[in-house]
Amino acid sequence: MTDTAQSRKSKEQDREVRKDALLQRMVRPQSLIFTIYGAYSRSIGGWMSVGALLELLREIGVEDAAVRSALSRFKRRGVLLSENRYGLAGYALSPSARKAFDTGDARVLERRESPSSDRWVLVAFSIPEKSRDLRYRLRSRLSRVGFAQVTGGLWIAPEGLEADARLVIESLGVSQHVDLFRSEHVAFRSLPDAVGGWWDLDSIASEYTDFAASFAPLKHDYQSGVVSMTALQAFIDYTRVLTSWRPLPYRDPGLPAAHLPPEWAGIQGTEVFFYFYDSLSALAQEHVVDVCTARNSGS
Repeated sequence: MTDTAQSRKSKEQDREVRKDALLQRMVRPQSLIFTIYGAYSRSIGGWMSVGALLELLREIGVEDAAVRSALSRFKRRGVLLSENRYGLAGYALSPSARKAFDTGDARVLERRESPSSDRWVLVAFSIPEKSRDLRYRLRSRLSRVGFAQVTGGLWIAPEGLEADARLVIESLGVSQHVDLFRSEHVAFRSLPDAVGGWWDLDSIASEYTDFAASFAPLKHDYQSGVVSMTALQAFIDYTRVLTSWRPLPYRDPGLPAAHLPPEWAGIQGTEVFFYFYDSLSALAQEHVVDVCTARNSGS
């Protein structure tokens, strides 16, 4: 097999892995519960009864046992707090989880404008070897919010991600080991070349392409009237779409357009998501409110 053929085969395999991961996110109880709490619970007090959660997840096709197991994991991790209301067992968002969702809304649910200037935020840190687990967690969290490693303990992102960096640093309690800078590129390397080395833009573009390919047919079905836009159907479809979309704005650092490949796949992926957000999110919220209200009143 030639190097070119081997490379093509490797890329095809990578694409299949990404598609499988996308499908798994759509059906994993933990991912779906995370979406339900983030998207719907805060407008009704951040608490949901176990009965309401089980009913909502059944509508998406998740079995009760899987939901209960996922809820227990969230409780152990401190994401959800066990709390009884209206004589019903339920779970509320922890303060830290609520803060993370509140901060994340701007990243996930708002259209990002491409930055007009080449200004950057730098995170420089030096964490002692005895705290290497903390060092690993900091690197992992910075990567998950869109930062790229320049070298060792130096990480970079567009200036707009400064708030994300602060949240990561403060939540891990490592501010004494970290310095935060705002900067400009002056010389010597070509900035587009440097950006292409720091971020895997091909991989990010492929994830956008896979997302659009997965949900563009459903978008067409709604637009052509094949799918009825009921509150229940809106909840099922929007929850799946949002669960699949949520990681993408974090993988994408939001680079200036001048540093992106031509015909950037993020544009189409974003258009597909915001069709569903604009068309279905309010109806989906209405369905969740109805289910929770009925459960809370014993109906």
